Amino acid sequence: MAFLDGFTPQTAAALAASEPDWLAATRTAAAAQFADVPYPTTRGEEDWRRLDLRRINFDRVAKLTPASANGLLPSAVARDELAGHLALRAGQPTELWLAPEWAEQGVILTTLGAAAQQHPELVREWLWRGSIPTDEGKFTLLNAAFWTSGYFLYVPRGVRIEGTVLVDIGFESGTLAHHGLAVVEEGASLHLVEEFEAEAATGLSVPVTEVYAESRSEVVYASLQAWPDTVHEVGYKRIHAEQDAHATMVCAHLGGKLVKEFIGAGMAGRGAEIHLLGIAFPTAGQQLDQSTYQDHEAGGCHSNLRFLAAVGDQGRTNFRGVINVHKDAQGTDAYQKNETILLGDKARADSLPVLEILADDVKCSHGATLAQIDAEDLFYLMSRGLNRTTAQRLIIEGFFDSVIASVPDEAVRQRLHDAVVRRIDAQAARHGGTL
Repeated sequence: MAFLDGFTPQTAAALAASEPDWLAATRTAAAAQFADVPYPTTRGEEDWRRLDLRRINFDRVAKLTPASANGLLPSAVARDELAGHLALRAGQPTELWLAPEWAEQGVILTTLGAAAQQHPELVREWLWRGSIPTDEGKFTLLNAAFWTSGYFLYVPRGVRIEGTVLVDIGFESGTLAHHGLAVVEEGASLHLVEEFEAEAATGLSVPVTEVYAESRSEVVYASLQAWPDTVHEVGYKRIHAEQDAHATMVCAHLGGKLVKEFIGAGMAGRGAEIHLLGIAFPTAGQQLDQSTYQDHEAGGCHSNLRFLAAVGDQGRTNFRGVINVHKDAQGTDAYQKNETILLGDKARADSLPVLEILADDVKCSHGATLAQIDAEDLFYLMSRGLNRTTAQRLIIEGFFDSVIASVPDEAVRQRLHDAVVRRIDAQAARHGGTL
């Protein structure tokens, strides 16, 4: 399949022309590999078996998205609600600020390109450090070679940021290769929200986000994707936790036409704890395919995954969750649960949990549920005077809020809840008031 013919070593070399030598070398090496690595197919590896890339019109995404500062949805927040804010439109910053009290303590928030020039020692140390290998597949190579949008967020040792840092990402057309890199040093804390949204975008999004939580740090990282159904996405999000670090990662997939998402949590230091939370709402003609990976490398670590999906009529979701426990990771405690509500007779969902355990002193379990909206719950609400659509709406909101309530940040919880409400409103408007 000759999909992205315009993505050549020459394209990568042009992007690298003004970059530091070490970054240029990373780009050009990735571009060379990209040219040789085949695209995944349904006949290949398990993670791609249920998703057919031939459904994407690659003629529309054959070029990198042009630089533009137009069309980014305004963020409905005031500065006093945030610790910092970066808005990126096709890689160009349309807003960038960080509260002075955090800047004075050494916190860095800037574009990834600017960080590579201004803080080369930090970016070189952390970029592609191992959370997401550049050779993981065709699309990580695409990102490594051709990224044009990105941010760098660095929190020094012991700095505990109060408030949320928000990063908005948008584009109009073509292929958006975005790369986020967040580093939280020992004993520091960070609450980070990424929002991928654009009203009229058309094309392909290939985002990669690396989050590093060092020893005894505390991190809340939420990624909210609400593309229109004219955008496809292949994305990678990983968080890497060292000794006694505590992290929560939330992945909200509320848009896009064909979406493949790889979501990983790596525990490399004893006592690390990561909670993975997910909400998804694919509707007519949309497909979401999620592959999650809980990687227990060190002993005495805890991971807990809970992913929810409400699937509209003719929507589809696939979930494959792997818990991997290394031989020396004794004392591991890992849990995984995938819950799905089907909202129509033609809604489809599959769930495949996988346990790969090499240690013998572990607690690992998994579960999956698949059901229609509970008839008794619906009857109860309608008997109290609500019409069917309003009753369904409350049930769906409550379903998602059961996960959102676990997020340890009120501002993040509110943003996620508001996004779910907007998604439900859009679904109802599209179908004449029904869900």
